[in-house]
Amino acid sequence: MLTFIVLQILCVVMIFKTTTYPQFALARIARVVTTPVNKLCYSVIRHFNFNKENQYLVQQNLELLNSQESNFLLRSDSVVPVEGDFTDTLGHTKRVRLYEYSTANVIYNTIHKKNNYLMIDKGSEDGIMPDMAVLSASGVVGVVSDVSTHFSTVISLLHPDCQISAKVLPANQLGTVSWHYGDSKYVYLEDIPEHLNIDKGDSVVTSGYSNIFPNGILLGTVAEKGKDPTQSFLTLKVALATDFNHINTVYVVRNLYQAELDTLKSKMKEDE
Repeated sequence: MLTFIVLQILCVVMIFKTTTYPQFALARIARVVTTPVNKLCYSVIRHFNFNKENQYLVQQNLELLNSQESNFLLRSDSVVPVEGDFTDTLGHTKRVRLYEYSTANVIYNTIHKKNNYLMIDKGSEDGIMPDMAVLSASGVVGVVSDVSTHFSTVISLLHPDCQISAKVLPANQLGTVSWHYGDSKYVYLEDIPEHLNIDKGDSVVTSGYSNIFPNGILLGTVAEKGKDPTQSFLTLKVALATDFNHINTVYVVRNLYQAELDTLKSKMKEDE
């Protein structure tokens, strides 16, 4: 009996060695079995590599945002040195940092309600305060509204109370951006004189006049131009740069001189 089993095994081995079809069939079975396993292993490795790569990109983007010229004030030499100033090579001007960026993760977000909010995983313990600007890697997201120790809520750009001073380029015309309840992909820039040459695709960016958003942050691009026959101003439909359906990491912007600027503004006597 043992001899018979040994001979059978030898026959099978010889068949596989001398003919190609059994080898092909065996290799095919092996591929069927191993391919799903390989795919699973690759997916796991790719997941961890993606997270690591994403963290690296977020950090790189943060460094680039912090180094932008729009974050600094340039002024001539002063007899009083200011801590944190940077003097250029000629020693004639000083670069004073006005805005500082930090990162946070979005843990809650709505886009289909009349009043939309986000929540981030940073709070007062991390230096977050109300009225800080919140950006994505692509553009504007909203403004911090309420802060607890570890978390903060953000009024989304998709909220009627989030109205941002902006300008359309290259016309450089100021207006106010606001959201009209409906499509989460568009906002509207109003109060634009109709005589201006504005084309589809022109950029709409923050004006820098609010002391919340740095100058020149992208809001979106002009998608359509509309006009009320009774008015002499245009309303521009703006395609948002930020995809509010997919926001994971945001950048919170702190104006280092916000309190000082607010105090001066409160003392201004403007016409009602």
